[in-house]
Amino acid sequence: MEIQIPLVIFTSFLAWAAGIFGTQCILALQKRGGAVQLPALICSAVVLVVGGIAVVFHLTHPFNLFNGFGHITSGITQELIAIVLLAVVMVLFFLMLRRSEDDTVPQWLAVVGIVVVLVLIVAMGHSYMMPSLPAWDTVLQLLSLLGAACVMGPATVAFIGAAKGVEIEGIGLLTVIGAAVNAVLSAAYMFAMEASSVTFQSFQYYFDPTHPNVAMANPANVSLFTGDSLAALVVAVIALVVTLVGALLGKKQGAWKVWGAVVAIAGLVCAVALRIMMYTMGETLFMLY
Repeated sequence: MEIQIPLVIFTSFLAWAAGIFGTQCILALQKRGGAVQLPALICSAVVLVVGGIAVVFHLTHPFNLFNGFGHITSGITQELIAIVLLAVVMVLFFLMLRRSEDDTVPQWLAVVGIVVVLVLIVAMGHSYMMPSLPAWDTVLQLLSLLGAACVMGPATVAFIGAAKGVEIEGIGLLTVIGAAVNAVLSAAYMFAMEASSVTFQSFQYYFDPTHPNVAMANPANVSLFTGDSLAALVVAVIALVVTLVGALLGKKQGAWKVWGAVVAIAGLVCAVALRIMMYTMGETLFMLY
């Protein structure tokens, strides 16, 4: 399947935004990180907008976006609802921060924020789960977005804290856990994608008129170890190693101005590489072309 770069950016950046805001909510529950809440909120909002703008470029015309809003079961409708809910909670978060004298928000709002973040991730992942595409139709595809949020969010917040000269208690452990969760979920999804290739079926009697002796589609060519999939696989594995090592070094050294940025960027690279693999492996169950 052709790689849809706008959708790759959309899902990766929304996972990033969800991760940042989710981390803020976790810290808010613990009454920590007050000084970084506002800049982190601005960062998450900007990333959310960038991701939202990117999806428009997937369409022939921006107004075509409204064609998908005809039914509540439409994936794009569910994603829009989740995005709007997250935006509303972000606005409430901002208003509460402005009213607070100690940069805290009510714990109920932090809980609502975590729930909405999870709803957004589920909505994004579920919209791609199609029975006709074996590499997509797995809960591990959805969980890979959660893994991306788990690593990019804490790392970004850690970087913002270091840039402001604020030490956030527990952010190191949160980043290490996030990096480990992302590594496990990403590896599991890559394994699932490769395993899905055995389900492809090809009709050998369909031939390309310009190549009469060659089958139009060969399931053996759909693998993580061939073509663009291999390049994305290598990049993803390297990025996973960098996130794990960077998180451990950041926790040990406390130098989050460096390692926070490194882990966040590597997490984004891994998320993008995973989504690219998702498209290169996104063949239909019956491979006619």
